[in-house]
This record gives sequence, structure tokens and C-alpha cells, in this order.
Amino acid sequence: MWACANQLGPQGGEVDKIPPEVIYTFPENRTTSFSENYIELEFSEYVDKRSVQDAIFISPNIDGNIDYDWSGTSLEITFEDSLKKDFTYTITVGTEVVDLNNRNKMASAFSFTFSTGAEIDYCSVTGKVYDKDPSGTFLFAYQLADTIPNPVSQKPVYVSQAGKDGSYSIMGMAPAKYRIFAVKDYFADLLYNPGDDNYGCPYEDIILTKTDSLFTGLDYRLTLEDTLEAHINEVTMTDQNHILVEFNEAIDSTRLTTDNFSIVDSTALAEHNVEMLYKSTGKTGSYFVTFSDSLIEENNNYLTVRKIYDRFGNILEDESVSFVVSTKPDTVAPKVKMIESEFPQSVIDFMNPYFIINFDDGINPDSLLQALTLTNDEQTGLDFSVDTIDNASYRINILRVLEPKKDFELSLLYSLIPDAAGNSLDTFYTSKFSTVNELDFSGLSGTVSGDTNIIVEIKNISIPGVKYSQLVDSLSVFRFERVRPGDYLISCFSDINNNNKFDYGTVNPFGYSEKFVYYPDTLKLAARWPVGDVSIEFNSPD
Repeated sequence: MWACANQLGPQGGEVDKIPPEVIYTFPENRTTSFSENYIELEFSEYVDKRSVQDAIFISPNIDGNIDYDWSGTSLEITFEDSLKKDFTYTITVGTEVVDLNNRNKMASAFSFTFSTGAEIDYCSVTGKVYDKDPSGTFLFAYQLADTIPNPVSQKPVYVSQAGKDGSYSIMGMAPAKYRIFAVKDYFADLLYNPGDDNYGCPYEDIILTKTDSLFTGLDYRLTLEDTLEAHINEVTMTDQNHILVEFNEAIDSTRLTTDNFSIVDSTALAEHNVEMLYKSTGKTGSYFVTFSDSLIEENNNYLTVRKIYDRFGNILEDESVSFVVSTKPDTVAPKVKMIESEFPQSVIDFMNPYFIINFDDGINPDSLLQALTLTNDEQTGLDFSVDTIDNASYRINILRVLEPKKDFELSLLYSLIPDAAGNSLDTFYTSKFSTVNELDFSGLSGTVSGDTNIIVEIKNISIPGVKYSQLVDSLSVFRFERVRPGDYLISCFSDINNNNKFDYGTVNPFGYSEKFVYYPDTLKLAARWPVGDVSIEFNSPD
């Protein structure tokens, strides 16, 4: 009797999977001459009060305090100050609202508009946010006037949120010129926080007028801005010849060599060269460096790194971290860990035959050339070259076109590939592989109209990493001829700066993203049955 009552949903029954929704508003949508200082919302079920209050956005911003008063599933919102005269207001209830019964989120943002004057501003913008999880992405709309909007320090004039499928709409906007950003506002402060919030920049600013009041197809791709250089988290000497260095983020491995590392004995004033470098299979940003010199346990030893680039181009100029010397001998000889190619089950392409051989320790590429032999089923040797990915991973390129549906053998003499400590096995490693059947491929062709310098990308949604890209030719035609079967998403973008990759733009200083379009349907590309006559309209449908 003395305890306070808690608002709870009904207990028992089937699991509630139905998301809450707004079923009533006061005033009604598009009401004019509204003179009250409060509004009402009613939900279809009991919802978490805090989630609602955090998910309500009012555009333009309301001056003064706002009071929230609940009664069952109804919420009354009272404004301390009067609403501005002759203004159109948009109330948006975001997707972070959850019900009490099973924490189901609203499926999409809900918005309604009303005006304190005789007319409603009917301008609106619609589009879609493309991301792994677009739900809850904010759309920040700024009017462009005498100053350039800065989402880092300036709150938007209008706000909306994307739903589960990424679709959004911003309604009740006044005629004006706008710049609109998509922001994963994790702090819910209506500001863009670089390095924390994912963002999407528009490919153009838009102009809304009374006669041209709707802009559709303002779409976004999200990315994360990183302005901080990488740093070393930890350095561990695992044995006499191996040091594990762990960075705090992923490193651009294409710009990483043994020259970026050195071992310094500050006591003896000596520097030891790193001989091999390869990526660890552990955490992201982890690498092993190996060396053959002996370190003195009692001395002060440091691992020094120079000119380390992360994936965003930030440079760590120089950093040194001390480590404890290990006297544990390395007695394990290197072995093949895995052989992989673009096809599963030890199959390679006969037109561009290659595979990647991965070892569990670093080895010298020159020794691999001597130790490796490739033969066909007639025991004829195949010429090949070796490209170093790192000192434990090598791409083996067969230097001629092979026949389809043929078997081949790889043979490796372990005794010729010692590690940094000189360990090697006195055995052979053999593996069979075969070439793909030409009839196992599919294809895709079509046209893109409406712009120039368009790159078409197709991505297999069931096999990670399988994707193809192509520049549309002068006749606006694209043609992919040797495509692995599967379900594909098709998109294209205007490669304005000719760097063969999509550019997301920047928030501050501002830079436009490149324009992109997704084909509306997922295409199933079956073996032996290429799909043709796909037509993509690149012009904006606004």
C-alpha cells in the first residue's frame, strides 16, 4: 500500500512483436490558425516515457521550457512560451520510442504539421539513407542564407529521422534554399560530433518554393570521419624472435613495410632491424614483427614505429613503446595455414589464375620461389610469380591462361622456407586445386542514362567480398561478363574526381558527396543465364 505504482504492460501471452505507433494527435495534421500552447499525442500501447521524451523533435525550435504530462498512453506537451505567430511547426516522433511490453521500437518516424497562421508551409523533402542500420538516422536541415551552416556547432532548423528501411521525409518546410545532412546523432544533442557520429553529406543543395515544394530522392550513404592518428596500444615480445604490436585501430597495410619498424636498445645505444612483418589473426590493427638479432634482457628496449597511416590517411609520425624481453626460444617451424582464392573449394579462375597462400609465420619471398612447384595433371610445370601481401601471405600468379575444368597440384618443400629463427620442417606440403567451369558464370548488362563518368557497382549480397565495378562507356552501356552467380545489388555513382571510388564529402569544411543511385530491385544472376537490358535512370526524380 505504501509503494508507488509502476506503469507496466500486461503480463503473459505471446511475445509482443508489434511496434508502437502514434494513433492520435492534437491538433490534427495540417491544422491552421492554431492558438493553443500545448499539443497531445496518443500511442497504440504503453510506451517508455523517457524514450518518447528523448525522441520528440520540434521544428523550428521552441523557446522556453517544455512540460510533459502523461495519462495512460496519452501525452500532453505544454510550451512555456507562446508559439510564434504565422509559423508552421513540425512535430516528429523518432524511431527510438519503445513499448513497455517487449522494447519494440517504432517502425518509422511519425510527423505532423500545424500552423499558427492562416497557411501551412507545404514544402517537403524525401529520400533514403543507405546503411547497414539506417534506423534512427537524423536528417538535419539548415537554411542557406548569409552564413554557411556548421552542424558541429549549429542546431538545424528542421529535423526528421529515417525509419527501418532508411526512408525519411521532412515536412512543413518554408520556401528557402537548404543544405541537409544525415547524422547518426548518438548523443542526441542535434549536433554533429566528428569521430563519434556517422554522417552523410548531400550531393547538392536544394531550393524549395511554393510552386516547386517537393524534392524527392535526396539520398545518403553514411561514413565515419576519423581525424586522429593511430597509436600503439601494446607491445609484447612473445619469444626471442617475435614481437606483437597492437594498434588502437586498423592500419593501411598497403603502406606498411618493415622499414616502418625498428627495435632500439637505449642502454647499448643499438638499433636492430625488423626482418619480417605480417598481420596477426587476432585483433584488428595487430601485427607481428620478426628479427634474428639477440636482445639483452637487462637493457631498456623499445619498439619504434614511423610514418604509420590509418585507413583515413592520418599519419602517426613517430612513437616508441618499451617492452619486456622474452628469452623463450622459437622452436616452431612455419607451416601453411590456408590457401584461398576468389572461389570456394580449392577452385581458381582459368582466365586470371591465382591463389593466396597463407603461412602461420613469416617467411622470405625469395625462398618461397625456390620451394614452390605447380604442375598440371600431366606433371608439366607451371611458371608463376609471387606478390607479397605481407611476409606470411603471398599471392601466387600463374603466368598463362589455363584450361577450364582441369586439375593441378601445388607442392611445397618446407625445408627451403625457414622462419627468422631458422626453424624449418623436413617434409613436403601438397594440395590439389582445379579451374572453374566456364559455364558456371553469369553476366549482367544494361545502360545508365542521365549523366557522364558513371561507375556501376554490383555486389553479391550472399557472398561477402564478391563485387564488381565498371566505368560506363561512351554509349552509356555497362557489361559484366564473368560474374559469379548469386543475388546482386546494383548501384552507380558519378565519379566527379576520377579516382574510381565513391567520395562521401565532408561536413566541416563542407564538401558535397558524389551522387549515387541504387537500382530498385535485387537481381538474381544464375549460371549460364546472364541478365541484360537493365536500365538505370541517373537523373534525380525531383
